Amino acid sequence: MTLRFGAAFLHAVALVVALAMLVPLGWLVLRAVEAPDVALDVLRSPDTLEVLWNSLSLALGVGVLCVLLALPLAWLTHATDLPGRRVFRLLFNLPLAVPSYVAGFVVVAVFGPMGWLRQWTGWPIPEVYGGFGTTLALLYAFPYALLPLQAALARTDPRTWEAARSLGASPARAFVGVVLPGLRPALAGGFLLVALYVLGDFGAVSLLRFESLSFVIYLRYQSLFDRAEAVPLGLLLVVVVLVLLLVRRAIAGQHRPALLARSGVRAWPVVPLGPWRWPAFALALLVVAFGVVLPVVTVLLWLVRGLAQGVMLPAVLGVTLRTLGTGALAALLVLLVAVTPALLQRHGHPAVARLTWAASHMGYALPGIVVALSLVFLGTTLLLPLYQTLPLLLFAYVVRFLPLGLGALHDGIAAQDPRLLEAARSLGSSPLSAWVRVLLPGLRPAIAAGLLAVFISTIKELPATLLLSPIGHSALSTRIWSLTEDAFFTAAAPPILLLLVLAGLALLLQPGTRVRPRGHRSVNDRS
Repeated sequence: MTLRFGAAFLHAVALVVALAMLVPLGWLVLRAVEAPDVALDVLRSPDTLEVLWNSLSLALGVGVLCVLLALPLAWLTHATDLPGRRVFRLLFNLPLAVPSYVAGFVVVAVFGPMGWLRQWTGWPIPEVYGGFGTTLALLYAFPYALLPLQAALARTDPRTWEAARSLGASPARAFVGVVLPGLRPALAGGFLLVALYVLGDFGAVSLLRFESLSFVIYLRYQSLFDRAEAVPLGLLLVVVVLVLLLVRRAIAGQHRPALLARSGVRAWPVVPLGPWRWPAFALALLVVAFGVVLPVVTVLLWLVRGLAQGVMLPAVLGVTLRTLGTGALAALLVLLVAVTPALLQRHGHPAVARLTWAASHMGYALPGIVVALSLVFLGTTLLLPLYQTLPLLLFAYVVRFLPLGLGALHDGIAAQDPRLLEAARSLGSSPLSAWVRVLLPGLRPAIAAGLLAVFISTIKELPATLLLSPIGHSALSTRIWSLTEDAFFTAAAPPILLLLVLAGLALLLQPGTRVRPRGHRSVNDRS
């Protein structure tokens, strides 16, 4: 009876979580159904087609550029004699700590009409506002394409490469003919991850005035007369994102990694680059300079320039403390909510587990502006007492970032031997007692990884924070966005530096990101 009650309680809580995660999308669909004429007029408009084309072309262009950049970087840091490749492998992931609105700030400060590159060199630089500047800012998303390639190379059996080399193939020919075909699923997955990030971006497109779907949705919401048009545009963006997700799933189902190491862990041979060693090193330095050094140096230059001109800097201590507190609270809440769906993957009914898993990932798949917009409409109609309150903002964070905590807990639970839990149950422990005494101690690394992932995402989140924050509750992200939008670059410098430091430290503390001593090898570091 106790076991049945525990299983029933687990399933009931998981279904409640799944329904809660579907509320924003369901409410947006309901609003569109209530005004079908408005939705049809918006979808038929030539302006909508132009905005849709802008979004798709931007996603395609940035996705291709990021993949073309990530492929050589993944190979160089995995199996070559690139100097300092272990350090570069870590540094190449740090651009993930740079939010898109900070990247937009860097692009304007460097390449803009009053940017230091134009002033110091006098070079003819294309107009930064629009597609050119937005593409540069969104190139900071290249680690989303790099990470799947690094994981795929770690699974690739080096014996196929060695066989091709022993038959007389050059390193380049062996890579193209043997290694590259096995990387196609990772290439496609990385491209789609970048494309999804670009489609959902709000910070860079708004700062650089590029009329994508997310930016136009925000403009319609801010308008007094066209606010209803934001709903069908939001649903159109949802449809585009869901189509890309289905394409990604179809690609993953059709292509299976063919070159897997099936008999233990084997290190890749170090491929000598020969005369290309130092050009490759220069490329790695250039990527680090653009992705890590340039944001920090640009912000410091604006800060020094402003101080030299006597500009008064804003007080950021209160904003920083609120950002830290909200991020920590959101991370704890996400992990608490994720416990039940994570346990359900192993101990629940398969159909209910699949349903809960899919519903829990819906908010993360949706662009942040769509989730925020749906909760704005929900809060102003059915939940007016909760509108612009901290609970509704935290709910938005849970909807957006639940998969980050859920994925970490799921991986931690899957890595544990289920026989330990069965042994505890056979000795008389209740399900709850067995989970706490046996399962929880082994989940500490997974819990830490989930907390840090949610914390990083929360302090960088802009649309939900911008639209749902309580009155007077400013965060680093909204403070930076408002200052950079009005071109107060010097005033924006201190909060940008604080945000970069916080996100960078959290990223460096993530398990698996530390540089290991020379000679140490693991399953994920075979080089």
